[in-house]
Amino acid sequence: MFAFVGSVLSFIVGLVGILNFLNSIVTGILSRRRELAVLQAVGMTGKQLKQMLILEGLYESIGSLMVTLVLTVLTAPFVSSLLSSVFWFLTYKFTVLPILIIVPVFALLGIIIPYLSYRSMVKKSVVERLREAE
Repeated sequence: MFAFVGSVLSFIVGLVGILNFLNSIVTGILSRRRELAVLQAVGMTGKQLKQMLILEGLYESIGSLMVTLVLTVLTAPFVSSLLSSVFWFLTYKFTVLPILIIVPVFALLGIIIPYLSYRSMVKKSVVERLREAE
């Protein structure tokens, strides 16, 4: 029963984390629509803009995974001793495997979401985007 409830809760927390990651990327792009339109107006090509957005998404995904890894390594000894003292039946085993499994997912999302945002953004001309984003 504890394993089932723990697995369901872990899935929900993981899903919330992924949705939060998607939200932060999309919000960053949408809030900078005017800035991105100005960059294109002064000479940045569509290819350069797309590449910049994809690299930002990758940097954000790699950065969040690095912060997660560091926080996990730093807090694991304290959490394991605390949990082992509270739950007598618990044996804590530290593993990095879940973080390593999620790396390709976050990297893929860091590429796909900015690309899709760029595609929806460039359906309008630069002039329309400059006027709209005021």
